[in-house]
Amino acid sequence: MRVKFCGTASLADMRCAIDAGCDAMGFIMGVTHQSSDFVTAAEAAKMIRHLPPFIEPVAVTHLQETEDLIGLVKESRCTTLQVQNAVEPSELDVIRYALPYLKIVKAVHVTDESAIETGKLYEPYADALILDTRTAAKIGGTGIPHDWNISAKIVANSAIPVILAGGLRPENVREAIRKVRPYGVDVHTGVKKDGVRNPERTLAFAREARNALLQD
Repeated sequence: MRVKFCGTASLADMRCAIDAGCDAMGFIMGVTHQSSDFVTAAEAAKMIRHLPPFIEPVAVTHLQETEDLIGLVKESRCTTLQVQNAVEPSELDVIRYALPYLKIVKAVHVTDESAIETGKLYEPYADALILDTRTAAKIGGTGIPHDWNISAKIVANSAIPVILAGGLRPENVREAIRKVRPYGVDVHTGVKKDGVRNPERTLAFAREARNALLQD
C-alpha cells in the first residue's frame, strides 16, 4: 500500500514522513480556500532539494488557471501535480503537453454518488484520482471521512489508480483500506498532535496502512 503524507511545511515534517517510509510527500501551494501548512513554491523547492531518491514530491494546489498550474510545478520542482479544484478535463492535456514528465492526480470530492460520474469524466486525462472530502470552506485537509461505500465503487470501476484521502488517521486507515481497496492512501491532519505533524502518529499511520491487507 502506497502512502502519501500531505501538508509538508518544514524540514521536521519532511523527516517524519521519510522516517515512516513514505512513497510521496505533498506540498500545499497556491491556496484559494481555507488551508493549513501551505508554503510558497520557492519554499517547497528548497525542501525538495533535501528529499532523498524514490520519494515523489507532489504539488497540491487550489489553483485553476492552466498557466498558473504550469508555473507552480516549474517553480516548486515537483514531479506530480495534485489538482484539488475544478478544472476542465481537457486542460490537463495542455499541462501534460507543457510538462511531459509530470504525473497528474485529480481530486474528486465524494459528497454523494455523483462523484462516480465525476471520476469517470477525468479518467482519460489524469494519471490517478484522489478521493477527498470537502466542506463549504475547505476543499481538502478537512479531517472528515466521507462515504467509503461510494469510494469503493469508484475504485472497483476505475481504469486508473485511485488514492483514498479525507479524514484518515492511524485509528481508521486499516478499516478504510480493507473496505475501499485503493491504490494508495493520503493523510494530512490525521497524523498531527498539538497542531504539528507527530512522529509517532506518522509512523503508526504508515504501519497500519502497509499491514492492512496482510491478513487477506
